[in-house]
Amino acid sequence: MGEWVVKSIKMGSIRLDRSAMTHYKGKGEKITVPIWSAGATDGIHKVIVDTGIRDLETYRLAEPGVEQEEDEQIVNAVKKIMGWNPEEVDIVINTHLHCDHSGGNSQFPSAKFYVQQTEWEEAFNPIAPEAPFYDQACFDKSALSYFRWEFLKGDTEILQGLRVITTPGHTRGHQSVLFDTKDGVICVSGDICNVAENVNGNLEPNIIVDVAATYESFKKIRQAAHYILPGHEPAIKNGSDKFIPVNYKLS
Repeated sequence: MGEWVVKSIKMGSIRLDRSAMTHYKGKGEKITVPIWSAGATDGIHKVIVDTGIRDLETYRLAEPGVEQEEDEQIVNAVKKIMGWNPEEVDIVINTHLHCDHSGGNSQFPSAKFYVQQTEWEEAFNPIAPEAPFYDQACFDKSALSYFRWEFLKGDTEILQGLRVITTPGHTRGHQSVLFDTKDGVICVSGDICNVAENVNGNLEPNIIVDVAATYESFKKIRQAAHYILPGHEPAIKNGSDKFIPVNYKLS
C-alpha cells in the first residue's frame, strides 16, 4: 500500500485563445484544451481528483467555448477510464471549487471530500474576477452534506503516498495533489498550472488572483514532483498514466 496508479480522465474540452493559458503568449492562436480530472488507486482506495462540469449551459456563462460528449460526463467518464461505479469512490479531492472542477461532486454518494478551508470560505465570497467560475450548486448543501467535507489547513498527508500541498494563485485556497507512483511523484495540479508550460516555463496563466503566490506555487511543484497533470494540458491522452516531466532545474 502507498504506491499509486494515476490516470487522466477527460471531462470535456474548451475552445479558446492559447493566450488564456499562457499570459498572453500565443495571442490569436485558437486551440482546444481538455478539462482534466484524475482517478487514482493504491489497490485499496479509489480516489477522484476534481469532478468536471455540473451543467454545460451554466459553465458556458464563464467559458463560452466549452463542449462535453456524453462519455465525458462524470459518471460515464469514471466508469470508462477507471471501471468504477460512483458509489465505489471513497475519496474526492477538489483542487479548487471552480465549476469545471467541482461540478460532479454530488455524484459520489460514499466519498469523503477534501478541500482547503480557505477555498471553501472564499468560494462563497468570491471577488469579481472569480465570481463567474464559482457555481455554488456544485459544492453547497444542495450538492452534499456539510459533514462529508474534510476542511484542510495547509499541506496534508491524506494516505500513505497521497498528499495535498497548498498552491494558491489561481484561487486563494487552491491545492494540488501529489501521488507516489512507481515512476516518481505525480502532481495533479488543478489550474495553478493550466498547461505544463506554466510550471516548466515559469509563465503564469491569465486567471490568477495573486501573482506572487502563483510563482511560489510553481516553485513548490518543481521541488516536489517528477511529473505533472495540469488542469488543461492538451498533450496528455485520455486514460493515460504518463504525464509531463517537471523541469525541476528552474530556480
